[in-house]
Amino acid sequence: MLHNKEASVLMEEGYMRLHIEYTNPESRTAICDMIDETEQELSVHPEVIHRRLVAGGGTFSVEFSGDTYICTRISGDFIENVLRKLDIKKCDYL
Repeated sequence: MLHNKEASVLMEEGYMRLHIEYTNPESRTAICDMIDETEQELSVHPEVIHRRLVAGGGTFSVEFSGDTYICTRISGDFIENVLRKLDIKKCDYL
């Protein structure tokens, strides 16, 4: 798939966030589609924030909070599925 994406995961007590940066508009569509597909597959609906930057790039933040997501494995499964579908093999953990 596209190789102009970078990902990082931030974990704190009661909170987990997947942050994906992309550099071209085609990636925006792919990221959005994979987040939507994974939401439907896992029946999980995290908060998703999209910010467009100049020159066609931008960021997506997929945020999980509360016991429903953090006290189960579902947020980790969601993140792993999205990264696999987007063919992002390296992810920084913060």
